Amino acid sequence: MVTSGVIAPERAISDFTRETDADGNQIFTISVGRGNLLPTMGEVHDYGCRVAAAANDDRAKKKGAPLARPDETVHYLGSFKLLVSDVLAAPRQLVELSVVHFPMPGLDEHCNIVLQRNNIEAKKSEVSAERTSILAHLRLSLDDPQPHICACDSDLIELFQDIKLTIAKPAA
Repeated sequence: MVTSGVIAPERAISDFTRETDADGNQIFTISVGRGNLLPTMGEVHDYGCRVAAAANDDRAKKKGAPLARPDETVHYLGSFKLLVSDVLAAPRQLVELSVVHFPMPGLDEHCNIVLQRNNIEAKKSEVSAERTSILAHLRLSLDDPQPHICACDSDLIELFQDIKLTIAKPAA
């Protein structure tokens, strides 16, 4: 958990999560909000707070006990803008990349960035290197960092208030 300093792009997009799609195929996903369903920054922040609350509810159910705050809980600390066109512009040969609307209970705005192997023969190390390259591309594509502390985290404002969201744009 970040409690001081900055949330850099490599923290905002740390890695893909391994999942299985409806057809039983292995895919890798990154959870994002659908911008056209979140037209205002207030709606973006509301969505982020709801995602964190849902994650905490899920964690508490799995634990079978209340979570210790702040160490065991998830906290939404702000947003970055990431355009679908930037996602789809990631250089790739060995994988397919898409953005899929994937509503979740109470989170109709939820989408996944989906990475899936294509049919081109390649070594595991080559696919891994391409995935790393895509992550770097996505991190460089992040824009417009907007910090936020959710109302449910008002008791932790002193812990979170100095955290900065940063972007990594290449020098022009």
